[in-house]
Amino acid sequence: MAKNWVALEAWAPLGQGNADLFKEPVITKMAEKYGKDAGQIILRFEHQEGVTVFPKSVHEARIKSNMEIFDFELNSAEMDQMRALDKGKGMHDPDAPGVEEMLSQYDVHAND
Repeated sequence: MAKNWVALEAWAPLGQGNADLFKEPVITKMAEKYGKDAGQIILRFEHQEGVTVFPKSVHEARIKSNMEIFDFELNSAEMDQMRALDKGKGMHDPDAPGVEEMLSQYDVHAND
């Protein structure tokens, strides 16, 4: 996707409040280590993976918290631990065969 200047975006990147995700021991251990909350660990992971994240919140404290992910960095072992949490249940796979080609053919100005 990068060769076509396409950035992967994550809308509601915190699983829309998936409580199980926020209780995941791997994530809570990292949160404790860095003095962050689980959501910040998840957002930092996605940011380091090169994903443009759009966390949704209407609560001022959460909006501020979502921005406090740039003062720490997950190390490579932690990134691997986060990747290992993938249960393969994502709605969309941007790396699936044909997706990049399909997106590159999409006319974003068709309705201009």
